[in-house]
Amino acid sequence: MPTTGFLAVKNGKYYAVLNLYDSSGKRKLKWISTGYPEKNNKRKAEKVLRDLCVEWDRKNVKYYSTIKVHEYFTKWLSEIKEQVRPNTYRGYKGNMEKHIIPYFTKLNITLQELKPFQLSDYYKSKIGEVSVTTIKHHHQNISKALADAVEKGLISVNPATAAKTPKATEKFQAEFLNRSEIKLLIEAVKDTPIFLPTFLASVYGFRRSEVLGLKWHNIDFENGTIWIRETLQQCTKEITGDSNYTSETKTESSNRTLPMTPQVREVLLKQKQRQQEHRSILEAAYYLNDYVCTFDNGKEISPNYLSRTFHKIIVKTDLPSIRFHDLRHSVASNLLNDGFSAVQVAEWLGHSCSTTTLKFYAHIDKTSKMAIANSLAPV
Repeated sequence: MPTTGFLAVKNGKYYAVLNLYDSSGKRKLKWISTGYPEKNNKRKAEKVLRDLCVEWDRKNVKYYSTIKVHEYFTKWLSEIKEQVRPNTYRGYKGNMEKHIIPYFTKLNITLQELKPFQLSDYYKSKIGEVSVTTIKHHHQNISKALADAVEKGLISVNPATAAKTPKATEKFQAEFLNRSEIKLLIEAVKDTPIFLPTFLASVYGFRRSEVLGLKWHNIDFENGTIWIRETLQQCTKEITGDSNYTSETKTESSNRTLPMTPQVREVLLKQKQRQQEHRSILEAAYYLNDYVCTFDNGKEISPNYLSRTFHKIIVKTDLPSIRFHDLRHSVASNLLNDGFSAVQVAEWLGHSCSTTTLKFYAHIDKTSKMAIANSLAPV
């Protein structure tokens, strides 16, 4: 990154103030006198500033050459903590500390020496150890860290942009349930703590974080609407001070208002009454919060608990062994099979565009495929 700076006036004289960074990425301002008084000398001072920037560009190679790649990644990890969501940082931390930093510690090269082929070699070394999707996540983490290094002036080009990541050998194909199978699933989770989030996800295609982050003040019984505007995320207490925390929705389009069906209204009213009954029984032992999906003691249901319990229940049935998130696939696929447009389904799911809907959630079932085949068959 080219050296930048600006002019400042001190004691009636122009000074060139350069933005420089030390090997740890910390910015330092360097004041250098232009030798020109303020009056009628701005253009001359600007030329001195430009010349000084060029001169310091040549010095920067030496100035920034000492920090090692693994040292930079470690420092970047500590600096990024306050700039991203706790759950995002959790992903960065896991990838960096478990995989990326140990590899580059052994390689022991400086940030200035890092080349695209060395990153490609790292990605190749992970094939078989982790999935291709996880390797791509590693690439995203590395690219983000190195982009920040470019911004700080530690390196001039991000080597990750030219590095090659492995291609997926198989295209991801999610499992999904048709409507009759969803009814069997709802029966299977009946009378368990995860009934409500499973039921709501099977109707609306909510993400796990969305259904668990649903709060009563976002439910309008009078107008019959449900407003999705918050999510429940899970992280380690080391990062957030608590295991669960409320965050914004994934994207702006995820923030949406959906109609409340009569069946959903009935189920929600029963849940509200159940919470009031348990609160009166447990009194001080009851967790006071505004969450809709809770245990009997009022404590919010954690994302990990929901996924684990869902898996334990579904493997005991004859249903396809889907993940909780596959209920979202199921809703999308069933709506598309019913003839709703991709745009309508995208709005229902909270996608920013219908392309995402078609790319990830359009799984046409066997019945629909047969109907298509019959429609194309010659008379």
